[in-house]
Amino acid sequence: MIYRRSDATSFVKHGVRMWVYTSRRDCPHAALVYQETDRGHAEEFYHDRSAFIFYIVEGHGVWVIEDEEFPVGATDVVIVPAGKRFYYRGALKHVCITAPAWEEEHEHHVRAVEL
Repeated sequence: MIYRRSDATSFVKHGVRMWVYTSRRDCPHAALVYQETDRGHAEEFYHDRSAFIFYIVEGHGVWVIEDEEFPVGATDVVIVPAGKRFYYRGALKHVCITAPAWEEEHEHHVRAVEL
């Protein structure tokens, strides 16, 4: 199957522009979202079931996972295991894969964060 950007669902969430290419109905094992942000993701959250795998395409920033800061840049990969709180700061373009595929009911808001 081929998924094109023109078919992706796009929206903005907590300061991040997102294009959702695939969902659980397409592939229950993983989903893919392309994301761009000028400042970061202004919400700390966690997901009960899905790990988040980010491939940084462009830019640099800091991922904050369980209160520990990790500087990142283009070509780095960030893996956030299921159940771990996180958010990120920076001007970034990245691909996010969730495994298994993300489901809204398993995502939990912790707090809004200042970027």
